[in-house]
Amino acid sequence: MTPVNESILKTDRQGRLRYTPEQKKIMVDAYRASGLSAPRFAAHHGVNYQTLVTWIRKDKQSSTSTTPNSSPSGFLSLVPALIEVSGNAPADAAMEISLPGGARLSLTSANQVALAVALIRQLEQARPC
Repeated sequence: MTPVNESILKTDRQGRLRYTPEQKKIMVDAYRASGLSAPRFAAHHGVNYQTLVTWIRKDKQSSTSTTPNSSPSGFLSLVPALIEVSGNAPADAAMEISLPGGARLSLTSANQVALAVALIRQLEQARPC
């Protein structure tokens, strides 16, 4: 249960739930971290799907206007990393990359890194259907 569901929600005269900006932000952040589809997340948390989509769109617009260097999709970005291998690491050790939506990418060889980078860059540029 998210903090939004734990607080008292106000309704307007027509019985519609009214959310504070903080509650909306918490819900959008919870959606992005959940790995669920928007319709499934909305149903699970008792929020109208179109309302959730509107919050996500507004949050995305506000974050892109304040952070010009963020990735266009808002979900994927490449971050430089240094991986130190100790002498105790098994030779067949794999590196796993978790992607939004619950997808996982497992690299079992250093030769696969360039392919993984190319894939992530393509996913970063992909437009939703």
